[in-house]
Formats: sequence, C-alpha cells, structure tokens
Amino acid sequence: MKFSPEVLGRILFKELGVSRSRRLIVAYSGGCDSQVLLHGLSVLARAERNFAVVAAHFDHGLEDGSAGWLESCRHWAGLMGVEFVSESAGGRLVSCPNLEAASRELRYGWLARLGESGDTVMTAHHADDQAETFLGQVFRGADFPQLAGIHPSRPIVHRSTVRLVRPLLDFSRQEIEDYAIGNGLDWIEDPSNRRNDVNRNFLRNRLLPTLYARGRITRQRLVEGAEYCRKIAERDGRLLSEAVDGLIERSGRTLLCRTDPIHVPREGFEDQELLRRLVRFWLHASGRPSPTDRQLEVLFGQASGGSTGYAEISLKGERVRYFDRKFYLTGTVRLAMPDGTRSWKDGMRYLGENGIGMKWVDSEAGLDRRWLSGEADLKFAWHCGRKRIRLPGKSTSSMIRKIQQRNRVPPWERLMIPCILHRDRIGWAHGVGAASGYESQVPETGIKPIFSVVGSDSSESRLPVCPSIHSGWMEH
Repeated sequence: MKFSPEVLGRILFKELGVSRSRRLIVAYSGGCDSQVLLHGLSVLARAERNFAVVAAHFDHGLEDGSAGWLESCRHWAGLMGVEFVSESAGGRLVSCPNLEAASRELRYGWLARLGESGDTVMTAHHADDQAETFLGQVFRGADFPQLAGIHPSRPIVHRSTVRLVRPLLDFSRQEIEDYAIGNGLDWIEDPSNRRNDVNRNFLRNRLLPTLYARGRITRQRLVEGAEYCRKIAERDGRLLSEAVDGLIERSGRTLLCRTDPIHVPREGFEDQELLRRLVRFWLHASGRPSPTDRQLEVLFGQASGGSTGYAEISLKGERVRYFDRKFYLTGTVRLAMPDGTRSWKDGMRYLGENGIGMKWVDSEAGLDRRWLSGEADLKFAWHCGRKRIRLPGKSTSSMIRKIQQRNRVPPWERLMIPCILHRDRIGWAHGVGAASGYESQVPETGIKPIFSVVGSDSSESRLPVCPSIHSGWMEH
C-alpha cells in the first residue's frame, strides 16, 4: 500500500478511531519515519483545519550531534506549520546500565506527561519494525504475547487516558522513504543505527537482508506470523484476564512500581504452571518481556520456601519482586542512598534524582503542622533502620527496622524513603509514623508526607508510569 496523507487520515480516524477534537502528538526524532508521519499529518491538518498537531522531540544527549538535531527538528516543524516542543535527558542516561530501557522510560514518561486527557501520541513504527520485533523475539525464545509484536493502539502508560498509536505499521521502510524523497524531505541519519553490536541493528542491517535475498522469508510472512501470535495471545489472555484481575491490588503500594501488584496466596504456588502463566500475563499486560522458566523457578522457589518472605529477579533493567504474598514489578535504585543527614533542599533534590516526588496529605496520626514552619529546619536521613524511635503513648523506644518489618513495609521502600529529622532527632519514619512529641496536638489536624514515583501520583505529575492490564496483551 502506497503511503499518502489521505491514506494516513483513513487509518487514524476510521481504523484507529483517533479523535480530531484532541491534539495529535508525534514522537518526532527527525528520522525519516517520524519526518514522513509529521509531514503527512501537517498536510491533513492544513486541508481539514479541525485538529492540532504537535512535534515532540526528546534529546537523549547520547550523540555529539544531538543538539544540532534538536534545532533541525525545530526548523522543519516550523516549515510545516506545526507546534514544536522538546525535552532533554540532561545527562541522566550517561551511567545507566540498561541504556535502551532507561531511554525508553524517560522518553515515554515525558510524552505521557505532555499529553492531556484524550490526546493521542503517535510513533512512526512501521512494517519492518514489526518484522524485526517478531524475529528478535523468536531468537529470545519468547512466548506468544511477546511474539505478537508491536500493538497498533494502547494507553501510553498505566491508567493513562492518553493513547499511543502506531499508524504506519502497514507501510514498509521503503514505502516511507519513497514518500520522503518524492516530497523533497530532509531527515536525520542517526549513526547509532549502523552499530551492529546492538542486536536489533544486526537483525536490520545484516541478518534480515540476507534472509530476504533468499526469497523464502519475506517481511510480509514475518508480519503475518506476529499477527497469528497476537490472535493466540488474545485468546489465552481472555482466559487469564479474569483470574489476574481478581488478584490485582489497585489500591496497593506504588513507589517504584510499574504497575499494580498482584496478591497470590500461599496455596497459589501449588500449581506452578498456572502461576507461571498468570505472572507472565500480568507482566505482558504491563508491556514487559517474559522471564525465562529458570528465572521463574528461582523466584517461586525463594518465595515459597524462603524464611524471609522476600525474593526478586532482574528483568531487563527492572525487578520482579515477591514480598508479603504479593508480586511487584519495580524499577531499580540507580543511585546509592547518601549517608548522614541532608538539608531539606538537598534531600528533595536527591529524591528528584532518584525519580521520587513528595507531597503532604492530611493525617489524623501525622506530624503537627508547627514542624513544617521554616524555622523548624527539618532534614532528611537515610539508612535509619537501626535507629530507635519512641511512638506516642509508648514508654520505651523501638528499632525503626523492626516496626517497619512488623508493618510489612517493602524492603525497597525502607531503602528509598528517608526519615525526617529535627535537630538530629527522628520525628517521622516511613511505615512507622510520627515520634512522640512530634505528633499532631489537635485531633484531625495532622499531616504526613507521601512519596511516589515522579509520573505517578506525586505533586510533580499526574500520570503513573506504565501500561495497565486489560483484556488483551501489550508489547514493549
């Protein structure tokens, strides 16, 4: 099928049901694919005059020429009469162990925050991307949900009302490039795409051209294979959806979590095969890859037989954790928590660097509001588990770690959330509450801090950070 703005309009507004009354936000790298998508939308917008287009460029800061790319994108968007917005990673990706996953998380998190309720975000994934994704998952030994490849439409992040759509999945890379050349478009060539040490680039640049040249394997067959796997995955998903839905704790803890945790009672470990399917469905529905059988065997063995009730495995830069009979999908702590105390300003900055926001909420058993005055000179301190705190109404003090364990505070929250100090005395601890002498003196006038991942329910953002569970499957 030949690409044109008219065909793009039919796919968007009829097949994908995109609303003309909301903004259409293009994830705009300036590469050939996103350049064609933006150009096609700009032509439609000028002709129909009933929807707004935004070019959203994210500068990862990983290439020497990235600042110049940003200015080129700004220039091209201006020529097309399209609003341009940009964001920079600001060096946050330089030392990340899993660069691809971290880059994607930052980029999609920004796009989610950029969108408003009902807006649509678009990426320029095409048929060749779908074929590469399918074959790459085959080599990983992935199961059907991952083999289903790139989904044409889904919420951009967990619980979001902003949609993510891929309207170019029916077009090949060559068809897209033909349109760009035919319309005299310039675009950016990212040199990282030529580095064959990256598996996806090796597939694209070396392996697939060789396979296609032999004639028996074609792009269309790979795309059809992905579609076939999607149908199988959706059928299995319908069978598992109700079971997993009954396990989800939607009001559960959210700090560092990429999706809602699921509660699995002890007897749930009796059928290990069913448990594997349920955990994989839960992860796939959150857009995450599938753990290997060996990884799940280790996780389930630790969870069912360990005396601590805690287990975890690594999963492509994230963690699947088991604690208090619940499975959590969390991010990893990239920065070591500081020793000693930190001023309020430095502590807030440090939390922000770890992707955590904080806000105050009313709490009957919280801190007295007088401790929040500027004169109070509050500070933060991490690594306080072995310190002691005396709670209101108690005659003796207790170790903070013991109280947190008794109150079932997850280990990663104990690590990430600092205590609040006043004159080197702990006035509040997470999962513990206010210390004696710091509690609210007037009933129902207390206040306590709430910590959450930036992009979740913190005051710094209004959106969580990952896709939600639904009746079908989702890809990365």
